[in-house]
Amino acid sequence: MKIGEVARRVGVSISALRLYEQRGLIKAGRSEGGTRHYGEEDMERFRAIVSLTRVGVSIDPLARLARIRVESASGDVASQRVEAVLAEVEADIEVRLKLLQSARTDIRRAKQQLTGCHGCPKRPTRRNCTGCPVAAKLLACQVMRIVWDQGPKDV
Repeated sequence: MKIGEVARRVGVSISALRLYEQRGLIKAGRSEGGTRHYGEEDMERFRAIVSLTRVGVSIDPLARLARIRVESASGDVASQRVEAVLAEVEADIEVRLKLLQSARTDIRRAKQQLTGCHGCPKRPTRRNCTGCPVAAKLLACQVMRIVWDQGPKDV
């Protein structure tokens, strides 16, 4: 199957697939005319790559994983190297999970506090909301720093 079909089926751009090939994550078969073509095994590999990159796994450790077998003299060496890279990926995921959980907690807190603004007739500006206990609680939420209007700038 051609690269455009693969891109459509795995839900990424052709340039992303070319990047994966450049980084050594996959090797395309080529026709006599030089057109890339892929089989079902390649599709499964692309699906795995896309699945991992969509959740934030960097291409670098994936590229290292892709090279380990050909660069290793034995199964023992390969398995030790794969395990080390997987531990690194897992540690990175753990850090991101904590960050995501913190962001989710902040968003949930903001949503809960926003119910206090339901029915408020005032225009939501710093000036109109000064002294409002709900506004103070909202500003304790990181995400609301994006929503809230910016105050006057010192020039």
